[in-house]
Amino acid sequence: MPDDHRPAAPLAPDFAPHHAKVALVRAVPADDWLTLSWDDGLTWRVYGMFLRENEVTPGVVSPVTREREVELDAMPVAALPAKADITPAGNLAVIWQDGAISQFSAAWLRDMAVGLWRPEAHLPDTAPWTTADLPAPPSFDGPAFLNSADGLVAPLTALWRYGLARLRGLPTDAGTVQRVAERIGTVRNSNFGFLFSVETKPDPDSNAYRAVPLDAHTDLATRELQPGFQLLHCRENSATGGESTMVDGFAVADAIRADDPEAYRALTTLGWVFTNRHRDTDYRWSGPIIETDTTGAPVEIRNTGFLRFFPDMDEADIPRAYDALRHFTALCRTPRFQMATAFAPGDLVIFDNRRVLHGRAAFDPQSGVRRLEGCYLDRDEVASRLRVLARGRA
Repeated sequence: MPDDHRPAAPLAPDFAPHHAKVALVRAVPADDWLTLSWDDGLTWRVYGMFLRENEVTPGVVSPVTREREVELDAMPVAALPAKADITPAGNLAVIWQDGAISQFSAAWLRDMAVGLWRPEAHLPDTAPWTTADLPAPPSFDGPAFLNSADGLVAPLTALWRYGLARLRGLPTDAGTVQRVAERIGTVRNSNFGFLFSVETKPDPDSNAYRAVPLDAHTDLATRELQPGFQLLHCRENSATGGESTMVDGFAVADAIRADDPEAYRALTTLGWVFTNRHRDTDYRWSGPIIETDTTGAPVEIRNTGFLRFFPDMDEADIPRAYDALRHFTALCRTPRFQMATAFAPGDLVIFDNRRVLHGRAAFDPQSGVRRLEGCYLDRDEVASRLRVLARGRA
């Protein structure tokens, strides 16, 4: 078998660090597959074609970009391993039946064997919360978030776990919210603009720009893909009232699922049309209040109450849809689920807009100024940053 001095290219088709904590001790080819064994007893069957199309070599996977340079129909129809062995450095070497020779990082293979290829790998587990668990937003040092990689880790971990985090002590300058967002990823534009200022306006295009109370809602249920995370930075707040409210929609959904399965079925299967009803734009989307995964667990909440319009369902289902939604919104209003906190200048909250419903109490615009600046990020921006941060910790 070849030794480890042959390939100049990396032995793993990504940029993540892979560290072998156990040794690869055996590789047995059989038909299109290889069975790999480690010295702690783990075995893994890997399909030959998966290995062959992930070899880092020019013409297959680029050593520079780690992206594939060949489509599957240009690969051998059958990637049949003729012989496999462990190199002196502990990596996998394969001779294919067509005579080609490949090497692969044993540490990368181990990470694949234990499932680190999954999208949720390196991400914190999510934890539904009520106000008994989380009476206030998990809070962190804002300047550290802006100025160091280490300052990102704890806030983004809490953000993914609870759908909510607060940075404190930030500058109150315009554009600070963009600086924070770009520490994570790319800002998402919307019909409110790249950045938006939340304050009273003389001719508002949203209830958010009035002094009225806002019930718990997600932003832009009118869009095919609701914004993933929202950032709101308090630049000034001398007005009376206006407390911010947050509700974990997943916790509310779990409670209804346990206590009223029929209501949960209505919330997860019956669609509502949401429309923005503005002079210059006409966004519309139809979907259920709660999106679920294959197990029936909630994965997205879609409920902008002031933009909800037509019940997009059979006539016979409309009464139970209204009853179920009444139940959902009433729970969101209870102290058990609704967290209320005041914004202080320099505070910035980040929350999962497809999970955490937000709102506010009414405020008196004559008593002072309440000025927030906001923007949106998609969910995968936060997930990507967490994975990259995990590389550094590894």
